[in-house]
Amino acid sequence: MVSFQFDGSEKGLFCCLFVSYTQKKHPDLVTDGVLQQRIGDETIGILTDDAAAERVKKGLARCRTKGIFSDVKTVLRSDEKLRFTTLFRYLRLALDNRETDVSENYADPAVLAVRDIVRRVRLETHRMLGFLRFSRSVEGFYYAHYEPDNDVTDLLLPHFVDRFRLQPFLIHDVKRNVLGVYDGKKTGVLHLGEQPVTVFLDRKEDDFLRLWRTYYDSVNIAERKNERLMNACMPKRYHKNLPEKNRVTE
Repeated sequence: MVSFQFDGSEKGLFCCLFVSYTQKKHPDLVTDGVLQQRIGDETIGILTDDAAAERVKKGLARCRTKGIFSDVKTVLRSDEKLRFTTLFRYLRLALDNRETDVSENYADPAVLAVRDIVRRVRLETHRMLGFLRFSRSVEGFYYAHYEPDNDVTDLLLPHFVDRFRLQPFLIHDVKRNVLGVYDGKKTGVLHLGEQPVTVFLDRKEDDFLRLWRTYYDSVNIAERKNERLMNACMPKRYHKNLPEKNRVTE
C-alpha cells in the first residue's frame, strides 16, 4: 500500500495532488501522520511547496465542479479519520473530469463521503449556535466551553459578535484547546496547544445557573417528554457541557 504523508494543511494537500500527477502515484492513503500505517507500506513524505500548491489551485479553479474550494475548507475542519484520503480522491476526480461538475455524482464513493462530511460539519455549526452556554467571568467577559466533533470555532464567531455586540467573550474548544476571542471590536482565533486556560467565574453565576435550570424544568412537560427526539436534536455527547442536562454537581 502506498501512502502520502503531509502536514495536514490545504497547501500540503494540493502538493499531494501535484506529486500524484507528476510522479504518476496513486496513494491508497493520504495522512498527516496520525493514522498508524502497516509494516511494509510505502510511505512518501510530501513537502509543502507554494509554487506547486498554486499550480494545483489554479487547475482546480478551472474545474466546473461547484463549490470545490468551499468543500476543501469544510472537509479539512472535519474530525473524520479518513478525511484527507477522501478529499484527495474527490479533488482528483474533479481534476480528471474538469469539464464536468462532479459535486453531485453520488455514484462515486468519494463524492458521497465528501457530501456527508460537509453536511455533518454544517449541521454541527448550526447546532452550536444554540448549544453554547455562556457564563460571566470575574473580569467581565463571557466564557463558553464546548467539545465539538469538528473544528468550527471561527465559524461561530460572527453569530455571537452580532449577538453580544460590544460585550467581550471567549469560546473555548477544550477538545483542541482553541479559543475564539472577541474583545468588543475585533475577533481572533488562538491555537494554544498544551497551554492551560483558567477562567474564574463571577460569584453570581451560581444563582443564574439555578435560575436557568429552574426555567428549563418548568417549560418541559413531563407527559410529553420525548427522549429520542431530544437526543436527535441535542446528541448525548454534548450534554456534559449543558448545565440543564448535567446535574452532577447538584
